[in-house]
Amino acid sequence: MNIELLIRLKSKGIEFAEGLSQSEFLSINQVYGVEFPFELKEFYSVALPISNNFYNWHDFSSENVSKIKRALKRPFDDIYEMADEVYWCEDWGVEPDENKKANVIRLKLEKAPKLIPIYLHRYMPMVNKENVPIISVCDTDVIYYGENFESYLEIEFGDKRQSDIEFEEIEHVPFWSDLL
Repeated sequence: MNIELLIRLKSKGIEFAEGLSQSEFLSINQVYGVEFPFELKEFYSVALPISNNFYNWHDFSSENVSKIKRALKRPFDDIYEMADEVYWCEDWGVEPDENKKANVIRLKLEKAPKLIPIYLHRYMPMVNKENVPIISVCDTDVIYYGENFESYLEIEFGDKRQSDIEFEEIEHVPFWSDLL
């Protein structure tokens, strides 16, 4: 973990709690059915951002659990409901007619990796890879917001711009990368 980045984030007013313990990671897996990718787990084991709009994974109150569960479902529900508005990815083959397109997209969505909420509508796909990208999901609008977690933090809270993202370096994430 980049301690310099953590210090810069604190200087920008981001509040942190102590990192998550192994038992908390296990509880998160049981309660939410998610496992953090290595980079996120490494960061969250040292420090957990808890400022406004971050998700507090320490808090297992029923209100917070409901909030995180809604955040986990939101991108899937939005894409499911608006499947007929999703642009067809050429890598998926020949585009079906309008009557079948939404159903095909919904089937692909069922196989898509879960998205772990990070901050507002920024998510990290739950995939077992290094340098997992952060994506922003608003309805059917899906964009990369960082090549990895550290890059994302630099873009959202630092001096890096989203236009600085090196798209060719980003690991493909099934379904979600296809929506870009």
